[in-house]
Amino acid sequence: MGLAAKLAAANAGASPCPAPSFGQAAPPAAAPQPAFDPTKDVNAVLRVLEDGVKDQNISHFYPPGSLKPIAERIVRTGALTQIAQSWHLPYELAMDLARLALFDVALLLDDSASMQFFENGVRIDELRMMVGNIATAAGLFDSDGIEVRWLNSKKEGNGFTTEAQVVELIGRVKWDRATPLGTAMKHKILEPLVYKKIKKNALKKPLLIISVTDGAPTAEPRDEIVKVIIEARDKLSKTPYTPDAVSFQFAQVGNDLEARQFLEEIDSHPKIGSLVDTCSNFENESDDMAKANPPVHLTRELWLTKLLLGPIHSGWDSSDEK
Repeated sequence: MGLAAKLAAANAGASPCPAPSFGQAAPPAAAPQPAFDPTKDVNAVLRVLEDGVKDQNISHFYPPGSLKPIAERIVRTGALTQIAQSWHLPYELAMDLARLALFDVALLLDDSASMQFFENGVRIDELRMMVGNIATAAGLFDSDGIEVRWLNSKKEGNGFTTEAQVVELIGRVKWDRATPLGTAMKHKILEPLVYKKIKKNALKKPLLIISVTDGAPTAEPRDEIVKVIIEARDKLSKTPYTPDAVSFQFAQVGNDLEARQFLEEIDSHPKIGSLVDTCSNFENESDDMAKANPPVHLTRELWLTKLLLGPIHSGWDSSDEK
């Protein structure tokens, strides 16, 4: 099922009540849920994890018998129930988020001058809300939390599981300099979190890398990120991990047209298009979904779900909507 059809089916089964804004509690009215709650069924969650391993070709990380304890932990902690309620998601969509338990998550965030200069700082607010919710969601499924790195700043976040941690880190960052996306991806994410580990055969989980930017790269060649991703593919191809050990998401904050064009370039690039997923800002994605057949009302929570799952779930990959 394509993404538009998947969301339309969920919309049809949910009551039309407003979704909460990021960081806020769900409204009193909630979408009607089925009498059988799959989020509390270990076997149902186990099937989601098994499908995820097969879909993403990551069986190297998960030998037989390794997934059931993960499914049991997800059910025991009530992670899926929490995310379904706080993000106002029908169970059939919330279940997909269990795949986050299969991955470590690293964020590469834009701290360039344009983040503060344009749109009166709204881009920083969008970044704060997005990353805070990603940290919360990832923390529900993996107690290791997320790693946070910046394009320019040397400040880091390690093992973040709450929005408060993200807000504190963002408050300490200076918004200046350029947008060296490819350079930072290589030196701040891939080298320490992937290459260093594969040399020691110590990569324990596949890595989901989410890059958030408000513009096209500067202070480096425009195609630097392409070269970096190709290098990652080639390095991983020579190991038992395979290129599927790393998944890339590139997401936009702000309304910069060049940023959107850049995302479209890498998403359709003949050499790396199949290796990445891209997600435009909420307004653009919402407009695209409204034009789908059938049309879909995209809430901010569904947009964030799409952002998280696009690189690790073929059914949510934005490429099937083109």
